[in-house]
Amino acid sequence: MQHVTCLTRLFSLFLIAAGFTCQAVAAPPKENWAIERIDNYLNRSVEQGFSGAVLIANGNQLVLKKGYGMADRNSDKPITTSTLFDIGSVTKQFTASAIMVLETQGKLSVDDTLARFFPQVPTDKQGITLHQLLTHTSGLPAGIGLGDFTHIPVNEFINRVFQSALVAKPGQQYHYSNIGYSLLARIIEKVTDESYEAWLQEHLFHPSGMNHTGYLLFDASESRVAAGYRAGVLRTPSTLSRYQADGRIAWTLKGNGGLISSLDDMYSWYLSLKNHVVLSKAQLTRLTTRYVSEGGNSWYGYGWSLGVSPGGKAMVGHNGANGTYYFDFRWLTEEDIAIIYASNALMQDTASIGESLELMLFDHVFNPPSFTPGPVTHILTFVSQFTGTGQALRQQIATQFSDVITQRYVLNRAGLALLDSGKTNHAIGLLALNVENFADDGNLWDSLGEAYLKADLLHDAKVSFVNALVKAPEQGCYWCANARRRLENIKVRERAERDQPVSPAEPATSGHPATSAEPADSRSQKP
Repeated sequence: MQHVTCLTRLFSLFLIAAGFTCQAVAAPPKENWAIERIDNYLNRSVEQGFSGAVLIANGNQLVLKKGYGMADRNSDKPITTSTLFDIGSVTKQFTASAIMVLETQGKLSVDDTLARFFPQVPTDKQGITLHQLLTHTSGLPAGIGLGDFTHIPVNEFINRVFQSALVAKPGQQYHYSNIGYSLLARIIEKVTDESYEAWLQEHLFHPSGMNHTGYLLFDASESRVAAGYRAGVLRTPSTLSRYQADGRIAWTLKGNGGLISSLDDMYSWYLSLKNHVVLSKAQLTRLTTRYVSEGGNSWYGYGWSLGVSPGGKAMVGHNGANGTYYFDFRWLTEEDIAIIYASNALMQDTASIGESLELMLFDHVFNPPSFTPGPVTHILTFVSQFTGTGQALRQQIATQFSDVITQRYVLNRAGLALLDSGKTNHAIGLLALNVENFADDGNLWDSLGEAYLKADLLHDAKVSFVNALVKAPEQGCYWCANARRRLENIKVRERAERDQPVSPAEPATSGHPATSAEPADSRSQKP
């Protein structure tokens, strides 16, 4: 590969004011080739279903600032860099930044243990430090089997976290844990006597000029929000609209993901970090120190992943996704380049675009592969146009997609996407076919159990959840807590049905209420 050695000179030719795209700049073709190639690549990707926005900055100068595709296909509303997206786990850097500020204020220390903040913490977790929560070395599992929009009281959430089994001894190994960052959010509330979001708004967002970022406490006009398209096909309610409907944020999400922002606001955050508006140079250094290996050439700091740029220099960043939205923030600190990228339609190649953009900036012979939606998108497109019975659909999928359903994730993701979109019968068809192909996979049985439960087929759901537990591995069963909880809920419902007196005027039937005892989990992170 031949790397570009004159990026600073190349980018200095693009004197682009905020709000303009690269097309507004007149520059010799041989010198604006990188941005032109990126723009052409993204425009070609739109033809294959891609939609999103990209912002590339060199220092304080914007060199590309543009939206691609539609924020809302129903109204032909285009995406711009002011469009609001769910930024997913990029949220973690704000939680980590808050901890840095509060430590400077003397309200806590990264060496503090959970025992200081939670008197009820069990013995095996008493020694977990804030440093270990920040670096994903606490030994806590990724989650507790609840979805992003499943609301339980904060004390119940904390108790469930504390009752969960450790996946490793605290401090011994890296294991990504969302609930660890939710504990940090709760600690922030405890030491400040403010809500997590209110504190972020006052001390991080507003000083950084981020007026369109948050969960609920910000200027969140629905007209700015990108609708979500699961696998690029199934329209889903925006994350923000779900927050507004609930009027609160679930503790399974708070502090670890789900903040809403735009590329314009995240660019303001980048400038704030560069210019030490809310964090000192020393605090930023602590955030971006290599504390623990993630494997390969990747390490984890405090809310940031750390790696190496194509030019062999330091790079920090983080990405995030919820199954529909995708967000990627890359900062090549030594080369003074930032790439901020978002999409409202997560498909097979969506996550690879950020890396492709980075490589195209440095290597003038690198041509990224054409954007490919992937098999999940192809199956969901077929299902969306199918008008036959569930059984006929199952047969058609088995025949027409036989070459791709040999990968167990394909039908699982497609089926769960259909389930989340209210297409329960079609979801059952796909998930049942997947279980037939991979009967030894407990995770797939758990997914099928969710579909049966939503269809109110309690017996079939019970059999599926039992199989999910029977076929679970000895360690690392991320679906087991969900399966056990579902079986308990089914038991409660069956007992209530047996005890319910039959009205003479209305004989009892085998039907049940349409809603289960607890809302179905958001399964966006399931493989």
